[in-house]
Order: sequence, then structure tokens, then C-alpha cells
Amino acid sequence: MAIYRCVELIDLIPNAMSFRIVTTIEVDDEAQIPANFTGRVRRSAGGSLVYVGWFHDGLLHNPGRLHPAYRRLRANGNIKYDLHYSHGKLQDPAATLPAVRGYYAGGALHYEERYTAGLRCDGADGTAALIKWREDGTLRHELRYRNGQRIR
Repeated sequence: MAIYRCVELIDLIPNAMSFRIVTTIEVDDEAQIPANFTGRVRRSAGGSLVYVGWFHDGLLHNPGRLHPAYRRLRANGNIKYDLHYSHGKLQDPAATLPAVRGYYAGGALHYEERYTAGLRCDGADGTAALIKWREDGTLRHELRYRNGQRIR
């Protein structure tokens, strides 16, 4: 039997006159996440929050249009990377926002990856599917993809 800590939280929905109850569980291992779970999962290690994941019916799913379904954190609390999911598949949440963003330890943007229905693809606006920057902000390289296949 899986043991996890469960906390009921009330979140106010922005721009609405209502509220919702969010179930948050704190786990030590991913195996502790119940099948078909809907809510927020937090995992800590060594006294630091490691990640926060949002699930709907057991699949990673953005809790709001522009809020990532999965956020991995560094020991100092800085974001390591954000992942946007729709029903368990990586998906760009907006034309200007990629599904994946990774950051250097100092907080500078390291890479962006664009996805459609779980497949790496160039953005609808023509932006390369994978873009990496050096820590000083200069472009390192861009890679183009269509339907999960690299375009050369």
C-alpha cells in the first residue's frame, strides 16, 4: 500500500467568482502517485522541493493555459526546467510559448523545445523546434523538426 502525505488546498481561480479545491500530495517516490490521480504532486529531497507536477486523470496536464504541468527545481529553489503537457503529451501552450524551457543555474535561459501532440515540431510561427543559448545569451544553435523528425 502506497503511503503519501495528502493536503487539501483551496485555490482561487483568477478572473472568476468561484474557487476550487486542489488535492496536493507530497511523495517520496513516483510510485506513490495514485493511478488516475487529479491534483498537484510535490516531491522533496534533502529538505528542498525537487519538483511540482499537475495531473488530470493520471496524466500530466497544465493546470492553467500558461502554467506548466511539471516544474523541476534546483536545490536553491531556482527553476531547472518547465514542461507543458496536454493530456500526458508535451504541447506548446501558446504560439509564443514553447512546451519546454530549460535554465542555467544562474537563471538565464538555456534552451527551448517546441512540441505538438508529443512530437517535436517547429513552431507555428516558423520558430525552430530546438533552440539553445550560451549562458551569456548568445545563440548556440537551432535545430528544425517536423512531426518528430529532424529536418536537415
